[in-house]
Amino acid sequence: MKTRKHSDGFVLTGVLALLVIASVIGGAFLFSARNSLRTAERWEGYDQCLWVIQSALEARKYALDLEFEEARAGDNGWDAYDVLAFRDEDITVVVTEDGVEIVDGGLSGLQSTGDSGILATVTVHTASGQVNRDISNYECDITITNIAMATYRGVTRRIQENVLYEYASGAMAPGGYSGGPRGVFDYILFIDNDAYFSGVNANFNGDVRANENIELKYSSILLNGDAYAVGIVDTKKNYKNLNWSKYSTQPYAGSARPAEYTDFNRSNTNTYWSQGYAESSVYNEGVERMELPYIGPLSEYEDYAVANGGTISQGGVVTVDAVWGDDPGEDAGFPSTLDDGSLFLDGTVTPFEIDGVIVAQGDVYIKGNYTGQGTIYAGRNVHIIGDVVALDAPSWPKPDGNPYATANANKDKDFLGLCAKGSLVFGDYTSWSTHVNRKYLKNPYTKSHAVDVTDALNGYVKFYVDGVPYFDGDYTGQDGEFFNAVQTDGDPRLYYESTLSEADFATLGVDPWVGHFDCVTYANHLFMGELDNNAVVNGSIVCRDEAVKRHGNLSLNWDIRLGSDSEDGSGFAPWLPGTLPRIVMASQMVRWLELPLE
Repeated sequence: MKTRKHSDGFVLTGVLALLVIASVIGGAFLFSARNSLRTAERWEGYDQCLWVIQSALEARKYALDLEFEEARAGDNGWDAYDVLAFRDEDITVVVTEDGVEIVDGGLSGLQSTGDSGILATVTVHTASGQVNRDISNYECDITITNIAMATYRGVTRRIQENVLYEYASGAMAPGGYSGGPRGVFDYILFIDNDAYFSGVNANFNGDVRANENIELKYSSILLNGDAYAVGIVDTKKNYKNLNWSKYSTQPYAGSARPAEYTDFNRSNTNTYWSQGYAESSVYNEGVERMELPYIGPLSEYEDYAVANGGTISQGGVVTVDAVWGDDPGEDAGFPSTLDDGSLFLDGTVTPFEIDGVIVAQGDVYIKGNYTGQGTIYAGRNVHIIGDVVALDAPSWPKPDGNPYATANANKDKDFLGLCAKGSLVFGDYTSWSTHVNRKYLKNPYTKSHAVDVTDALNGYVKFYVDGVPYFDGDYTGQDGEFFNAVQTDGDPRLYYESTLSEADFATLGVDPWVGHFDCVTYANHLFMGELDNNAVVNGSIVCRDEAVKRHGNLSLNWDIRLGSDSEDGSGFAPWLPGTLPRIVMASQMVRWLELPLE
């Protein structure tokens, strides 16, 4: 007979073992879940503490911005940046569910805390900063350091932010385009219109650029450089250009820029010279439009001049201190208020010396010899009434085996910029009725262009397009509100005429034609006048419209110290348009980091 074996005890043991295992696993999961929850809560507290501190930092920055803007309301220049410096102070910021409020340190009222309870109290320390000023470029900046610390939900954190405030270029000029780079002075001739020169024996020793077409008429014209046109370059008669050997002879030796290889040896890389003459001409058509820099509010340039500390001296005596016309008696010397702010510079007997930036609120009349380095801005027209000659002009020997030594020596040589918020006029305009055809002073030869609203004073605001003021391009009419658009004898004044009557103008000793310019000439609007026989221009011509009558030969030599990429331009400050007006750049955080607890 067979016997049955009982297995009940074995099954019970297995069930109990499974229950124990399940309990252990469940407990492990529960323990892990609780730890994960605690970790999540700690991270949440960590993040919320950061949110509290960041709110306090934003409140502090906002308060500093308000204080800065209040200072700027009375001073639009860079002196307002001083209010941000020399702090070294602690500020208490209360953070509630409704917002933030600074409760001490002399600043309050940012946002109402309402009736909500306080979430955290944050201490913000603002360290002292120093304003860094670049006087030659009229720029400044300051970096403010704010350090905030708070404890929230059992977590303590300490955060540092460095915030940069800048006063620099970046404003938009009329028409919505940027103020423009220094590069517009990379050319012997830059014109916002067509570049049209007619007549034999004209030498362009430098590049030419136009925002329309280029036509240098007659095959005898020399172009020792390249041509850049937004439209077309007239190549029906290829312009002549010189090889380096011819380029080293008169009248090119010395005054013209160096060759691409200054020792004429292309195998010697030590003498390669950026923006030097490449021994050929390249015609570039359909290039991108390069916007001309714009002289806007004159007050901005006055701030620039004051910050720069510019002066003009004659015979060892300072005759002009930064701004001319802001004090009584600063005029051209005629018994009429109509010439207030007009400046007469005559260096024919005693040279005048310029140092830095000068602003004349009215017209500028200039002739004779000068020394030093600087730029003059006129609130209206610049009238070149005779030769303007540098006593210590730069020179570039050809060939040159040591161009770096030449460049360093030239950086201290004389330089003069003449910049007109209105127009730049040379020679005796009272005799132009028989020489300069007035048809070249209006459409289609001149073009309508955007202007600054402050040009209304000089009569250049004629109409608006989408809120942007424009001038119609007709220079033959009577100009604007400046002294009621009349001359010192009460006669109506045209755009290119001065505020002086013809009789008063004649007493300044005006040459009918001008034959020598050692200066960079810039016109916000029109560049016009009569050039003498064998005229020489050493510098650059930059304008929107042009009406030039010339007699005989003409030589134009670009000053390579203006080069945006040249070694000659490195460290050289010409104080020319292109970087003004300045604006307050939006403050930006340049560094953020968490600090260890103290």
